Amino acid sequence: MKTAALFFLLSASASRIDRTAPCRKTSKTPKVENVREPLAPVDLPDTWEWNAVNGTNYLTNIRNQHIPQYCGSCWAHAATSALSDRIKIERKAAFPDINIAPQNVISCSEVGEGDD
Repeated sequence: MKTAALFFLLSASASRIDRTAPCRKTSKTPKVENVREPLAPVDLPDTWEWNAVNGTNYLTNIRNQHIPQYCGSCWAHAATSALSDRIKIERKAAFPDINIAPQNVISCSEVGEGDD
């Protein structure tokens, strides 16, 4: 059944494709409305550390994703940690810290694995 549906979708979309027209037409000269002035130079510091901004730490706690075992959720740990840090920066390091749990994003259980 899945094969028939896939074949139908592919054949239906293929019949609507104009094979004689190029996918994208480009010009050698840029359009005037697309030409912009370059950004002005900005004086940026050589380094910036959010854990020491005028004596304030704007970073949340560090988690170890490998305890009790590695489950491949490094992306969830990185995303929730970065978001938690951004929240702390926005709240100007006000107590208590808001730490978003990676478990809210992904489940590392072997049952289900998201394909139910």
